[in-house]
Amino acid sequence: MTKKKRKANYNKIIILGIAFLIFCLIIGSGIFWILSKKYTIVSRVSNIEEYSKNDPQEYKTVGWLKVEGTNIDYPVIYGPKYDISKKVDDFVWTEADFNDLNNIVFITGHNILNLSNKPLITDANHKRFEQLMSFTYLDFVKENKYIQYTFNGKDYLYKIFAVSYVKPNELDVYNDTMYKVEELQGYINKSLKNSIFDFDVKVNGKDKVISLITCTRMMKLKNANYNFKVDARLVRKGELIKNYKVKKNTNYKEIEKYMKGGDVDEKA
Repeated sequence: MTKKKRKANYNKIIILGIAFLIFCLIIGSGIFWILSKKYTIVSRVSNIEEYSKNDPQEYKTVGWLKVEGTNIDYPVIYGPKYDISKKVDDFVWTEADFNDLNNIVFITGHNILNLSNKPLITDANHKRFEQLMSFTYLDFVKENKYIQYTFNGKDYLYKIFAVSYVKPNELDVYNDTMYKVEELQGYINKSLKNSIFDFDVKVNGKDKVISLITCTRMMKLKNANYNFKVDARLVRKGELIKNYKVKKNTNYKEIEKYMKGGDVDEKA
């Protein structure tokens, strides 16, 4: 090999090495951006104050809910004797009234339009909890993992640790007491067991939990009613607010099976 050819090959190797290094930097920065993406809290305290001015006698506004990646940005009302079918556009509700943040908060909302075997993702026409169904999809969950709940003059941030389909009788949404540590741990364990995703989040019975619940027809082939549920735990003191890893687990195979059943919405 001549000196000229050796020099050409050497230059080629250097160019390929530089190109490979640039490629690695691009991929690495992309992964870093995904994992370091942060959620910014935008307070909803004033929203509660403004909305509650129009509270009727039948219910009262007790909080505000905002879910990352969706249009769920609604007041949370408490009205055990109020017919929620009368006004379904602009609020979600809780079945228990607390003076302080409870260690488990259940919030329920309507899903009237997003009932197909292939739920739509963030459809602009969807209201209430219809966009909650977006959390059926891994690509959506990868980018959206935080729930903001404003209560008693303070904005709280929760990170999602489970997404599941559950039977209504498995949910104690009327609970009006604090869960004991072992009770909450049992609830968390069941949520993790039923979850269709595995989240890189540590959670235990000493955490504070929020559960968002809505109806679905996803599991209609089983001839049983199911609810769709998203569980999250309060961000711990000193914990970084950033993106974190998530992946499908074996439970997702059943969801994929039902998705093949069709994509036509049913009337509620």
